[in-house]
Amino acid sequence: MRILVTGGLGVNGCWVTRDLLEMGHEPVVFDARPDFTLLRDVMGEFAFVEGDVASLERLDAACAEHRIERVCHLAAVYPDAADADPARGFAVNALATVYVLEAARRAGADRVVFTSSIGALSPMTDEHLEPEMRPVDETFPAYPTGSVYGAAKAASELMGIQYKRLYGIGFAALRFAAIYGLGKGAERHGSHNVIWTEMIENAIAGRPTVVPRGGDQRLDLTYARDVARSVVLACTAERFESSVFHIGSGRTYTLNDFADGVRAAIPGAEIEVGPGLDPRGLGPRGYYALDISRARRELGYEPLYDPEKAARDWAEWTERLELRRE
Repeated sequence: MRILVTGGLGVNGCWVTRDLLEMGHEPVVFDARPDFTLLRDVMGEFAFVEGDVASLERLDAACAEHRIERVCHLAAVYPDAADADPARGFAVNALATVYVLEAARRAGADRVVFTSSIGALSPMTDEHLEPEMRPVDETFPAYPTGSVYGAAKAASELMGIQYKRLYGIGFAALRFAAIYGLGKGAERHGSHNVIWTEMIENAIAGRPTVVPRGGDQRLDLTYARDVARSVVLACTAERFESSVFHIGSGRTYTLNDFADGVRAAIPGAEIEVGPGLDPRGLGPRGYYALDISRARRELGYEPLYDPEKAARDWAEWTERLELRRE
């Protein structure tokens, strides 16, 4: 299939692009900037369109020129940047989703997979927090009040469902738990999940990591390659009934668990983690886990990467792509 991948050069999109190539599909990457750092070894194997997803004209042209059959929509402005410029944040994270849906409809594409977020959910209730931490399923209300990013994700989900209702376009919104992955640093993605990035990248580079507190905090942590596989499964599945799916690791890890995994994967890793909760400074309502049973049942999704396997994979790709380690 010819599949448009918006944001297909990014930290999640690069793995979607790779997976589609390996499966024999024809990904067409649509991205705002031609930074091929994470795909430099395969950059000649897929078509690339430089463009802004907030341009319906540009999306129309890409879909028509490449005869797009399905779309994986990953392009986004991340939470800190969206709050800093709400008009731009909503334009890229919500209005652009409508443009993607409309361009797909005009091109005759039959499915759009949208990468949503736990940010689309309403404020979390006590039974889903420490100490009970009951996994959150898709029936939990989605009325976010904490960020422009979350508001835009919820709006995008609703518009995807409307395009499905009005035009019969297949639609799947995937809400992801906290993601960590190669290249997911604070400069592009904000500071909330940078602890895990720094822990692995410091270990690879031979630098120590000190996290003052939070070693006992549990969190649903999902590696970018599991995220990508869920997108590809939703894009290529023969059929599914639901429109919204929760995607996570299927369990929780403490920060100490994560550190142990990194130490096991990267010998000599120097990591010191203080006790207690809330390593990200988000308060107690910032930590919970997702129920992934619907994705398992309808998409065949199963997480493959625990922290040790993820850290080992991360180190291997850092070497393979000759990324900076100093």
